[in-house]
Amino acid sequence: MRDIFLSNCEKNFLHKIVSEGHRLDGRSYNESRNLNIFFGSEYGSCIVSLGETKILAQVSCEVVQPKQIRPNEGILYINVEIGPMAGYQFEPNRQTDLSVYLNRLLEKCYKDSKCIDLESLCIVVEEKVWSLRVDIRVLNHDGNLIECASIATLTSLAHFKRPDVTRSGDSVIIHTLVEKDPIPTVLYHYPVCLTFAIFGNDILISDPSFIEESVCTSSTEEGVNTGGGLLVVGMNQYKELCLLDLTGAAIYSSNIVHKAVNSGAERCKEIVDLVKKSIMDDDTMRQKRIKINFSDVITQDHVLSLIQKDLNIKLKNYTLDDLKPKEDDEEMFDDDVKPEPSKYDVVPSLPQTAEIKTKKGASEWIEISSDSEGD
Repeated sequence: MRDIFLSNCEKNFLHKIVSEGHRLDGRSYNESRNLNIFFGSEYGSCIVSLGETKILAQVSCEVVQPKQIRPNEGILYINVEIGPMAGYQFEPNRQTDLSVYLNRLLEKCYKDSKCIDLESLCIVVEEKVWSLRVDIRVLNHDGNLIECASIATLTSLAHFKRPDVTRSGDSVIIHTLVEKDPIPTVLYHYPVCLTFAIFGNDILISDPSFIEESVCTSSTEEGVNTGGGLLVVGMNQYKELCLLDLTGAAIYSSNIVHKAVNSGAERCKEIVDLVKKSIMDDDTMRQKRIKINFSDVITQDHVLSLIQKDLNIKLKNYTLDDLKPKEDDEEMFDDDVKPEPSKYDVVPSLPQTAEIKTKKGASEWIEISSDSEGD
């Protein structure tokens, strides 16, 4: 992974506007970006976009042997991949510290919290169980990967349905979707990891962008400790704490943690309600035989995304009409000051012919002899 360096001007500017109560994109401290969920044609396939951060999640299953210490429970495996598609700083086919960090947080949030009924994945005790694999692919990195990845993992697990199984004697028959209806995954609760950026030990920002994450995690600024960091809070819809992780400088006040937990409880309930509503709408569309795929994700805004600027700053006190030049400003310029257009354009000489462009725009071709070329 290549290092990303920020100038002191960017750091000082961001610290200044955050201390004054503003953010680059015009949001407030507790305001999050727009969350959109799109489902694919298969069960357990979804794309979650949090602002410009986009993540693809896909759940697959297979029949394997259980672990010896837990012979009657299934297996849950989470794999996170971050490639050059997510950002120019990532290298292909190479695991980074960020991907390992994301993988560990998601495993702690969804495996250690016992949100999935692993015993329901058992087919034959000590012989055959279902193994669920969640593959997470980062499509675009614009900050707050942890929250977006956790929502994608939760949505894909809640949306996934495994094939039905019938046991006759010693043989196990796995039915297709045409023969029998698939079985949904049993979830006891819906945990979500929420990220908060800490500035100056007393300012808490929810859903930080990429530049806000980069500035708050840099613990020193011209040799002075800024006391910033990232606080990850994992909670479910019942306001139960499932995960707590801190990256960066130490927290000097417990009020920051209490404020993050209270804010995360409300935000988690909104996310879980949105996930459940999206899954119910998807089931309704599938019952009506409506074709579902990722074609709705590709819109005109995404096609023309390359013409946009890298950094968008929202000005609250100005509008587009204020920034347009007025007629009075145009009259201030005198015609004598404006440079006159050149009468002729300089073109390279050709061996036998040359083109002369007049002021009116007409072109004339003239013959040039060898004697005149030498002169």
